[in-house]
Amino acid sequence: MNTEDAAGPPDTTPGAVRDWVWAELWRRRQVGYPLPPHGHYPNFTGAAAAASLLLKHLLGTCQLTTGSTVLSYPDMVLKPLRKRLLEAGVNVVVPAQHGDRYRLLRSGVVDAGRASSIAGAEREGEDVAALPEVSFAFVACVAVSPAGEVLGKGYGFTLPTQLELPSATVVHPLQVVAELEADALPVTLFATPTEVMEVKNPSVLRRSSL
Repeated sequence: MNTEDAAGPPDTTPGAVRDWVWAELWRRRQVGYPLPPHGHYPNFTGAAAAASLLLKHLLGTCQLTTGSTVLSYPDMVLKPLRKRLLEAGVNVVVPAQHGDRYRLLRSGVVDAGRASSIAGAEREGEDVAALPEVSFAFVACVAVSPAGEVLGKGYGFTLPTQLELPSATVVHPLQVVAELEADALPVTLFATPTEVMEVKNPSVLRRSSL
């Protein structure tokens, strides 16, 4: 999609960037359920294609291998990625819907299609009290910068700050913003429906007022 006519957010403050991304995706009809996208991690058009491209890259570069266990945000936009991970032999951990527990989705044990949804993970996942050892994290975001800075939606699940893991996200090109006042841990790579971008030196986390 050509985004050259998108002027970009008016400034780099979290509220301005979020409002601009949500409004542009909605205006251009580049987002699916939940609608409108405002207040959510955008379930953008092309999320499944971005997930396939990202997973192919990670497996091809051996950053992920069969039998790995990874942590994923539970949001709708990452559902295609969770499904593909499980189909590829990768175990997936998601936060439980309530409380501080987790659901462990074991590849080959759960049904990948059903367990990749939020409700399906609750039904099919193994209930665990503490986060198991994971080698990679997949995050959802409202925006990401080329330096790997990540902007969340302002509430909900976030990666535990003590984790020092490689991480990735999937985004629509409109979600790639030149500069951000980040409010989450940076990612080491991100994928759009057409390309994967490696971040050589992920930015140091900069806390901002939400």
